[in-house]
Amino acid sequence: MTAFLMIAGSVLAVVLLMLILPLLRREQQPPPSDDTRDYDIRIARERLEELRKEHARGELSDEEFEQAKVDLEITLAQDLEAAEKRTVQAKTDHAARATMALLIVLVPAIVATVYLQTGSPDLVDPAKRVAAATPQQQSPHAPGSIAELVTELERRMQQNPEDPRGWFLLGRTYMQMNRYDDAVRAFEKLDELLPENPTVLISLADALSMQNGGQVPEKAVQLLDKVLEIEPANVTALWLRGNAAGQRHQDADALRYWGRAYPLLAEEPAMQQELRQLVSAVEARSGLKAELPESLPPIMSAKGPSPGPSRNTVQPAASGGPGLQVEVALDPELLDKAKPDDIVFIYAKAAAGPPMPLAVARKRVSELPVEVVLNDSMAMMPQMKLSNFPKVKVGARISKTGQAISQAGDLQASEVETETGNDKPIQLLINSVKQ
Repeated sequence: MTAFLMIAGSVLAVVLLMLILPLLRREQQPPPSDDTRDYDIRIARERLEELRKEHARGELSDEEFEQAKVDLEITLAQDLEAAEKRTVQAKTDHAARATMALLIVLVPAIVATVYLQTGSPDLVDPAKRVAAATPQQQSPHAPGSIAELVTELERRMQQNPEDPRGWFLLGRTYMQMNRYDDAVRAFEKLDELLPENPTVLISLADALSMQNGGQVPEKAVQLLDKVLEIEPANVTALWLRGNAAGQRHQDADALRYWGRAYPLLAEEPAMQQELRQLVSAVEARSGLKAELPESLPPIMSAKGPSPGPSRNTVQPAASGGPGLQVEVALDPELLDKAKPDDIVFIYAKAAAGPPMPLAVARKRVSELPVEVVLNDSMAMMPQMKLSNFPKVKVGARISKTGQAISQAGDLQASEVETETGNDKPIQLLINSVKQ
């Protein structure tokens, strides 16, 4: 018994020391004053005014201006949130130090009393410990990667096969994993639940094309034609229909479909440039000339997906050098808490340094699971580039308000710290609700 008490006392002393040292070492930081908050807000307003002037001078495009405003909102929100946390921390430090004395006195007494009455100190003896050992059950493994989510999602769809959002997410997840046969079956089931839906028809056509090695099969062509009957200005259907015609060397039809899609991408210059390259290639081999008006008011589809090519058209990476590849998925348990049009912010910020985001990408829930690359092209200011920091924290959040400022009720993923030179995909699972 004496040996047991000596061992237990030593372990307990170490544990108490580990609890107490952080309290002793914590730096005292004065709570932020109102002047500090006013300063942060004033700086943000001045930066916004600079952005407006740059936009008016034509130095920033509409897309760059909107992205810069989002980054500025996120920065200000993080600054104010950090200030609030310091205020709360300052109020709790005093109570924590007062509690320290009670820990030193009460914890050893309580632990010793309870363990001597209900525990088994004789198991300090190795022979008795081995005799009493029993197999331990492993705790269930919580899904953490896109691959691990599939089993849970498949189980949910077996229990609730009439849930269209579940089938859509499952189909997109299969596409992300290159399981095109399964994706086709998922989208066919979704088509049964939501017939004549342009988004569903395009998703099924995309899956059929990927199943066919990237070549658009005849069934997919029929689906795309049906979409264009419902929504003649659906830019995704026009793009893919042009692909199908181009693969069949129906060059006049390809140029006609792409010519209709081109002006609809006026607010997506990178994608418009990619489409222009496809057009040029067909023009060169056929001698035909496409009609590409340089500027027309964009016509957006209310039912279809966001404009742009689907998976069987490779999108160009934004200039900005190497970056971090991030894969973002939504936990099936939160399906009922997210709407397809909710905005998803995917960001990277310095692990040690200013809270200003170094790179931010915007997506929608309907695009999950999704892969993005965060790089220097997304920098808010030249000196705040991703490559200037050795380590960053990468995170993702679904905004229920559409605003960059984090609020209670938003869905979020745990941030992952990584080196900026990491060339492996970073997987984020949105699986919690901000309180």
